Amino acid sequence: MISMVRNPIISGVLLLIGATLTNSLADGTVKDLAARLQAPQVFFLSGLIMAGLSLLTARAGSRLGLFTTSCLRSKAPGLLALRSAATVAAALGFFYAVASIPLAEVFLFIGLMPLMSAILSRPLLGERVQPAAWVGLGIGILGVSLLFPDGLSGLTVGHLCGLAGAFMGTLSLVLSRRMAKVESNALVQVFYPNLALALSAVVLLPAVWQPMSLADLGLIVLYSALLFVARWGMVLVMRRLRAPVALPLMNVQFVWMVGVGFVFFGEVPAALTLVGAALVMLAGIIALTEQAREERLARLAARRASAIAAE
Repeated sequence: MISMVRNPIISGVLLLIGATLTNSLADGTVKDLAARLQAPQVFFLSGLIMAGLSLLTARAGSRLGLFTTSCLRSKAPGLLALRSAATVAAALGFFYAVASIPLAEVFLFIGLMPLMSAILSRPLLGERVQPAAWVGLGIGILGVSLLFPDGLSGLTVGHLCGLAGAFMGTLSLVLSRRMAKVESNALVQVFYPNLALALSAVVLLPAVWQPMSLADLGLIVLYSALLFVARWGMVLVMRRLRAPVALPLMNVQFVWMVGVGFVFFGEVPAALTLVGAALVMLAGIIALTEQAREERLARLAARRASAIAAE
């Protein structure tokens, strides 16, 4: 069992399942908050809370001997700045999308992220997308198209915000994958993007701030804790799985989003939405199978090379 968890693919998938579940719960929380509070107020408080959680986690980890570096130091400050800016833009896009359209429809844009990652991974990571992975991406796009049977006429401003959030979120995750090649400190990728989120909200904060109830403050704390776990988990996922594989697998989030939307908001997805989601998740399985096959072939090649060298 321990050896299975140490396998980067298995541990990456387990971490991804946990991260997408906590992220969906966070989306449900912020959907409720968005009915009463503006984005800058939520992002200012949640950004500060998540930055504080990063510091506390780093300090606790250092005392326990789990971490050897501070979450304040980065080996790739330029990439970190770009990732922080992309994270802020993605958060804004998804906030307004979640506030104005059903959670199941927000999944449309999460479903587009694998295609976006395939486009960005080649120039930013030098990772080639294998033919089988392209087939999976094609199936995923077909599934996404079923979510809008009436075509582009059904798009709203909320959908456009979701599209922008998906692109910037994909860029943030691809940059996280690139940073992981030189940056062993995962918490630094959580601390600075969330600090940037809080600081960017300060500009608009005086115009939108309004008194909050203790219940809303509690929801912001809950939202921040869930999102902290989700974002830290996704940084760890991107260290284990290639972007064209990790992002299709993120489509399991549809299951969680439908559940949260139904239980807390009474949202029932249409039949075509369910069929489309099934196709998109099939694309994730194909992408994962492709990475497992590549890594198996790489291990066999390494063993053969070692055997030849030993002769």
